[in-house]
Amino acid sequence: MTGINANHNQKQVRVTMNKKSGWQLSGSGPDAYEKYIVPAFTRTWAKEMVKRACLRRDEKLLDAACGTGLVARIAAAEHRGDLISGVDVNDVMIKKAQEIEKTITWHHSDVTDMPFNNNCFDVILCQQGLQYFPDPNAALKEMKRVLVKNGRIITSVWRPIEYSPFYESLCRVLEKYVGVKSAAILSAAYNLGDYGKLKTLFGNAGFTSINISIVVKQMRCSSFDTFVLGGMMATPFFNDIQEMQDAERDVFLSELYKLNEEYIDDNGL
Repeated sequence: MTGINANHNQKQVRVTMNKKSGWQLSGSGPDAYEKYIVPAFTRTWAKEMVKRACLRRDEKLLDAACGTGLVARIAAAEHRGDLISGVDVNDVMIKKAQEIEKTITWHHSDVTDMPFNNNCFDVILCQQGLQYFPDPNAALKEMKRVLVKNGRIITSVWRPIEYSPFYESLCRVLEKYVGVKSAAILSAAYNLGDYGKLKTLFGNAGFTSINISIVVKQMRCSSFDTFVLGGMMATPFFNDIQEMQDAERDVFLSELYKLNEEYIDDNGL
């Protein structure tokens, strides 16, 4: 039996240069993200991304759309923190990043208009951020601007939602019980999973050496209730779920559980 999201799939895009987002958290969102989402799957993906970056001594690294700074922190474990910067448009996420790690330089800024000089980073990593930018092309062009000649950019985005069965089922019950808007916020995470669309997007931004890889990993969570209820706090639609009547919320969670029974075993999800 597999864990939750049996075969959670994402695409990683590696590019070598030859010369306000849609997912906004507030309040306790950053704490919930660190407590529930990071151990469930984003830490595993962040380690994969840093490994693929093959950081070399004295290279300067930017974590773009860094959130709470997970990717930058993992990189800092084996790389000099003073060579690493993180940038995110969400002020509460940046404040959480600053609270967790002091050696990295954090910036509150839109990725389409970053406070950096031209050609100042050797490597840029962007984990699950590209699909949320209002203008992905402008964001990529700005990343290209601050990247040195022969620098490297690695981004990751989820494949289409049908490859992530838990989130596909969550999208269905959100639309049914919470609303189309909440379901649309979730489904937006999966809108750049098409190979051709990604290739064209990077090409239009001026990148020429582009490699797209499909990577498959398994998610594992301690329990359905812990992950779903705790993880919901790390979403922009948490308030909508809170405002539901208790009976309606119970039906919502019960249906979500039934849709995922095949991914539940004695060790959780």
